[in-house]
Amino acid sequence: MSDVVKIAEMLAEEFRERAAQIDAEGRFPTENYDRMREVGYLKALVPEELGGLGATIDEMARAQQALARGCASTALAVNMHQFQIGAAADAYRAGGPTGPALKKVAEDGIVLGSTSAEFIVAGEWTTPTTAELDGDDYIVNGRKFFCSQADGMDVVRVNATEVGSGDLLVIAFPVTTPGVQIIPTWDTTGMRGTSSHDVVLENVRVPAAGAVRLPGNVPIHTPQAAGVIRWFLLLMPSVYLGLAEEARSLALSKLGGGRNSAFRAAELTDVMIGEMEAAWMTALSVRDATLAKLTEPGGEPGQIVAAGSLCKQLVTSAAQTVVDKAVALSGGSAFFRRSPMERIARDMQAAKFHPPAAPVSFQIIGAETRAIVESVKEKTLVG
Repeated sequence: MSDVVKIAEMLAEEFRERAAQIDAEGRFPTENYDRMREVGYLKALVPEELGGLGATIDEMARAQQALARGCASTALAVNMHQFQIGAAADAYRAGGPTGPALKKVAEDGIVLGSTSAEFIVAGEWTTPTTAELDGDDYIVNGRKFFCSQADGMDVVRVNATEVGSGDLLVIAFPVTTPGVQIIPTWDTTGMRGTSSHDVVLENVRVPAAGAVRLPGNVPIHTPQAAGVIRWFLLLMPSVYLGLAEEARSLALSKLGGGRNSAFRAAELTDVMIGEMEAAWMTALSVRDATLAKLTEPGGEPGQIVAAGSLCKQLVTSAAQTVVDKAVALSGGSAFFRRSPMERIARDMQAAKFHPPAAPVSFQIIGAETRAIVESVKEKTLVG
């Protein structure tokens, strides 16, 4: 068992002191990344024999929840590094070739960025970003959006459509590669410190040997994609679970105060607390149940993605309710910029934009459920 949760709790206490400043300035939390690198959080999911902490998916989900209580922007940004490292560690343990890259992450503190916000759709999909073979290299062109931690990443992973075959390729390369340009577009309501800027790729030349080819035209039905999505859809909701936990704690600590809540009837306050607690237990229980279900890699890709999508949808929706109830309990004080609750309420809004977002999330869940029902019917008829 690793110490990653304790590390995250320690970092959260430090990061809480500057979270408001990072939000107000809308800047990347460079100093937080320096601390995470210093204490080993960036290499927490790298296997121990490769120089990491060997954390599990369960431990990292709880660590991300704890980290988000201190600075949600930092937790959400680094989440885009962690889910890739977790998937690469799974591949390594299954005999894949990701060992050298993981060792480099552990030794050099490399940060991985991702541009997969476009990826998770229910059916056939391709990306307008192209990769054209030129000798032993691919020439990549396109524009990516919502690339979190763009100002702090060392390597970026992109999806590209291979010219000619139409196959989907996953390609990673250093951000210092000629032709890579970060466009500062991130000026948002919440999660203002994630630096989720656009990335423009103009004739970026990368070795073809490092590209991963995803077979078929429905990416989420491939084991490779489902393995990555499993990490994303368990870690990302945990960030918003941490936001809800912080809001709940703040609201309960200020009972009896507030600009329009000090004279509220105790019985009404009890009802509001009960509603908040119900939403909190729903979010926590669903996240933990899904972690238990998907704790080990492997399994049928469609079922993995459907279970993860359901987790994301239910956890973030319930977490939003927790925050809403916490704001109501806090009263008018939560409306002031100086209040941490005001920042939490804004940060929480970002949850609805992560893919798969409703109604696509429900489409994925429904399609998989229908497929299972039809399969059972078919077996019954054959039997």
